[in-house]
Amino acid sequence: MTRIGVFDSGLGGLTVLRELAKTNKSQYFYFGDSLRVPYGGRSEEELRRFSVDIVDFLEKFSIDYYVIACNTLSVTVTDFLREKYKKKFIPITDLALRACEKYQGKFLVLGTETTVNSHFYKKNLEKNPNTTVYEVAASKLVDLIEDDKKDDEKLNEYIDSYIKIAKEKKIENILLACTHYPIIRDKIERRLDYKANIIDPAIFLSESLESASDNLDINIFMSKKTPATENLIPKLIDFPYKLNYLKENL
Repeated sequence: MTRIGVFDSGLGGLTVLRELAKTNKSQYFYFGDSLRVPYGGRSEEELRRFSVDIVDFLEKFSIDYYVIACNTLSVTVTDFLREKYKKKFIPITDLALRACEKYQGKFLVLGTETTVNSHFYKKNLEKNPNTTVYEVAASKLVDLIEDDKKDDEKLNEYIDSYIKIAKEKKIENILLACTHYPIIRDKIERRLDYKANIIDPAIFLSESLESASDNLDINIFMSKKTPATENLIPKLIDFPYKLNYLKENL
């Protein structure tokens, strides 16, 4: 059975795992760093250290290859991890670019501060001379999602501020460049006053991978137990899974 490691700064990467499980039967080992979320705004040195902690832990399960579900990690440590572990690492950012190829016009990239400041999507998408990319660091959303405050009025206020430019310019395509954002996709759509293409890279990723396994086996590891992890995981993953919390800090 193919063993796939998937990791993220917290709960957000479960949106990636969910899509993968729909189309690819494999043995999955997911690590969500709920202890140290959010990753956006952290230094590259910190992100390297966190990623090594996570991959060292997952290596105990003889992983065949990894999916870096976190955009922040994807734009900062992908090459570092490939060189260190000599294994295949698939960054969600590469799949996001391929997903965007299906769309034309203007793009709004909603991401963490680190992802936006890297200008990864702007530099790559604007290689097409007919494409204009706007970037917004939607930095307040991750904390509210991780705290399971999806119905907090503050969330709507923040969404409105982050998509203001999209409404002003009627931006055709909105890229969810953080795995947490698909959790509130319906709220983002409702706050818009026009129809836009909401692009979730996880869906494209799930359609791009191939697995020869006959069974689905999901193992979830969280670095910290919180009320949100207890409440959200069953809502995000509707397949049988085994949930483990680390007894010791990383």
